[in-house]
Amino acid sequence: MFVIVSTYRAKIGEEDAIIALHEDWQRKQGLDVKVYISWELLRNIEAPSEFIVITHFENEELARAMADEFNQDAWYSRLVSLLEERPANTRYVREWRAP
Repeated sequence: MFVIVSTYRAKIGEEDAIIALHEDWQRKQGLDVKVYISWELLRNIEAPSEFIVITHFENEELARAMADEFNQDAWYSRLVSLLEERPANTRYVREWRAP
Protein backbone atom coordinates (compact mmCIF):
# COMPACT_ATOMS: atom_id res chain seq x y z
CA MET A 1 0.00 0.00 0.00
CA PHE A 2 1.27 3.44 -0.93
CA VAL A 3 -0.10 6.62 0.66
CA ILE A 4 0.25 10.29 -0.16
CA VAL A 5 -0.53 12.81 2.56
CA SER A 6 -1.02 16.38 1.36
CA THR A 7 -1.29 19.35 3.66
CA TYR A 8 -2.36 22.84 2.76
CA ARG A 9 -3.84 26.05 4.10
CA ALA A 10 -6.77 27.78 2.41
CA LYS A 11 -6.72 31.46 1.64
CA ILE A 12 -8.97 33.37 4.02
CA GLY A 13 -12.61 32.77 3.10
CA GLU A 14 -11.87 29.93 0.64
CA GLU A 15 -12.36 27.00 3.02
CA ASP A 16 -15.84 26.10 1.78
CA ALA A 17 -14.67 26.39 -1.83
CA ILE A 18 -12.01 23.76 -1.16
CA ILE A 19 -14.58 21.37 0.26
CA ALA A 20 -16.92 22.03 -2.66
CA LEU A 21 -14.09 21.45 -5.13
CA HIS A 22 -13.39 17.99 -3.67
CA GLU A 23 -17.10 17.14 -3.71
CA ASP A 24 -17.34 18.31 -7.32
CA TRP A 25 -14.37 16.15 -8.32
CA GLN A 26 -16.04 13.11 -6.76
CA ARG A 27 -19.29 13.77 -8.61
CA LYS A 28 -17.68 14.40 -11.99
CA GLN A 29 -14.64 12.13 -12.07
CA GLY A 30 -14.27 10.12 -8.92
CA LEU A 31 -16.62 7.34 -9.89
CA ASP A 32 -14.77 6.72 -13.16
CA VAL A 33 -11.27 6.84 -11.70
CA LYS A 34 -10.08 3.55 -10.22
CA VAL A 35 -6.48 4.63 -9.63
CA TYR A 36 -6.79 5.20 -5.89
CA ILE A 37 -8.23 2.95 -3.18
CA SER A 38 -9.52 5.75 -0.97
CA TRP A 39 -9.24 9.52 -0.75
CA GLU A 40 -10.33 11.70 2.17
CA LEU A 41 -10.22 15.37 3.04
CA LEU A 42 -9.69 16.27 6.70
CA ARG A 43 -10.12 19.73 8.20
CA ASN A 44 -8.36 20.91 11.34
CA ILE A 45 -10.97 21.72 14.01
CA GLU A 46 -8.69 24.16 15.81
CA ALA A 47 -7.40 25.84 12.63
CA PRO A 48 -10.25 25.56 10.07
CA SER A 49 -8.18 26.83 7.14
CA GLU A 50 -5.80 23.83 7.43
CA PHE A 51 -6.57 20.67 5.47
CA ILE A 52 -5.02 17.24 5.10
CA VAL A 53 -5.75 14.91 2.21
CA ILE A 54 -4.94 11.22 2.62
CA THR A 55 -4.95 9.13 -0.54
CA HIS A 56 -4.33 5.37 -0.55
CA PHE A 57 -3.00 3.57 -3.63
CA GLU A 58 -2.26 -0.03 -4.42
CA ASN A 59 1.31 0.92 -5.38
CA GLU A 60 3.65 3.82 -6.07
CA GLU A 61 3.25 3.61 -9.84
CA LEU A 62 -0.49 4.30 -9.61
CA ALA A 63 0.16 7.17 -7.22
CA ARG A 64 2.71 8.67 -9.60
CA ALA A 65 0.30 8.33 -12.54
CA MET A 66 -2.46 10.15 -10.66
CA ALA A 67 -0.06 12.87 -9.45
CA ASP A 68 1.21 13.46 -12.99
CA GLU A 69 -2.35 13.76 -14.25
CA PHE A 70 -3.36 16.12 -11.43
CA ASN A 71 -0.43 18.46 -12.02
CA GLN A 72 -1.79 19.16 -15.51
CA ASP A 73 -5.46 19.19 -14.54
CA ALA A 74 -7.77 22.23 -14.35
CA TRP A 75 -9.12 20.87 -11.04
CA TYR A 76 -5.68 21.02 -9.47
CA SER A 77 -5.07 24.51 -10.86
CA ARG A 78 -8.30 25.64 -9.22
CA LEU A 79 -7.28 24.03 -5.93
CA VAL A 80 -3.92 25.81 -5.96
CA SER A 81 -5.69 29.13 -6.62
CA LEU A 82 -7.60 28.66 -3.34
CA LEU A 83 -4.46 28.03 -1.27
CA GLU A 84 -1.89 30.24 0.42
CA GLU A 85 0.86 28.10 -1.16
CA ARG A 86 1.17 24.86 -3.07
CA PRO A 87 0.30 21.67 -1.18
CA ALA A 88 3.06 19.87 0.71
CA ASN A 89 2.99 16.21 -0.32
CA THR A 90 4.60 13.42 1.67
CA ARG A 91 4.80 9.85 0.42
CA TYR A 92 4.49 6.83 2.70
CA VAL A 93 4.32 3.06 2.48
CA ARG A 94 2.17 1.12 4.89
CA GLU A 95 4.25 -1.06 7.17
CA TRP A 96 1.54 -2.33 9.47
CA ARG A 97 -2.24 -2.25 9.88
CA ALA A 98 -4.52 -3.43 12.67
CA PRO A 99 -7.18 -5.93 11.50
